[in-house]
Amino acid sequence: MPEKQNEIYSNNSIISNDRLIFPVVREYIRCTSELSRIGIFSSLMKSENANVIGIDGKEYPLPTQEQVTELFSENRELVNQKFLQGFDRLEVVPLCIPLPFLLETLKSAILLHEAESKIFRTRQHPEDPLVPVRVNGSNQVWIWDTLLSAIDNGVLQYFPEEYSSTHHGQSKSDIIHNGQICAFPGWSVGIVESQSVMPGQGQGRTLSGRKQLETGLSPREYLQILKESPYRGESGITLEEFVVRFLAHLEATGEVSNDIGDCNAVWCLGQYLKISYAELVPTGRWIRDVGRVRLDMHRTGNKECTKNWGAATTVRLVQPEMKAKEESDGHI
Repeated sequence: MPEKQNEIYSNNSIISNDRLIFPVVREYIRCTSELSRIGIFSSLMKSENANVIGIDGKEYPLPTQEQVTELFSENRELVNQKFLQGFDRLEVVPLCIPLPFLLETLKSAILLHEAESKIFRTRQHPEDPLVPVRVNGSNQVWIWDTLLSAIDNGVLQYFPEEYSSTHHGQSKSDIIHNGQICAFPGWSVGIVESQSVMPGQGQGRTLSGRKQLETGLSPREYLQILKESPYRGESGITLEEFVVRFLAHLEATGEVSNDIGDCNAVWCLGQYLKISYAELVPTGRWIRDVGRVRLDMHRTGNKECTKNWGAATTVRLVQPEMKAKEESDGHI
């Protein structure tokens, strides 16, 4: 952790919510630069601003630096609290983008890095040596047929309040126009923790009253934890966020992400599917033994996989009018 940030953490009692302590301009430049490099922007742009094409075929413009800065200012009390808890990276993700397009982009990126001999295992520290990984020659991104069908048919539920028939989740078409999830149409804007490998059991640090989520729990257990006050404002990630994070990290470092060999597979707690024989949550990981990304689903109460799985979260920022609605609905 940078020295300046250590100083902020150690002096968190004197931080005033009259000013924003998150380095939003610097992070916006880093984040949007990564997005431009991973190849998701439309080449058929009708405006000067960067756009992506959504599932409805419409263009969704990237939020501008001014818009994001204003959004952070309006949410500075929450941002300051979560920054002190370790959420120090901006994440801007187009939830509107078709997942099949993202998966093809991921496949192409993996093949390109493999061709250039620039694809390595995840490092926990910058000084760790680079260790090359093998890449599967026939299938670099494997996805379970049932999950792919749910995506194609639009039945995958987003941001359920619980994993049951009364989940209160929404469709992808709904959430991209829901200001309580996407601060700007199609785009989720939030802050996340800087950690390439999730802490294992007994390894999580406690920052400003919040203990880092450790690997080893089921989706149901994680979802329950997120309802506790130290995890205010946090929600589980989606497959879209898993893929964008994987792409961004690969482009920035040459490293794969969420390697199950590091006990670092991740639950996508922000999505849910009920089928005839089970309630399921998606999961994403790199499998080093076969050299590919694997996307599938497991039961929400699964205790068999928990040793190698963990949960990542995002603090999604909302516009002031949406924040007022959340408070009136009792969600904050």
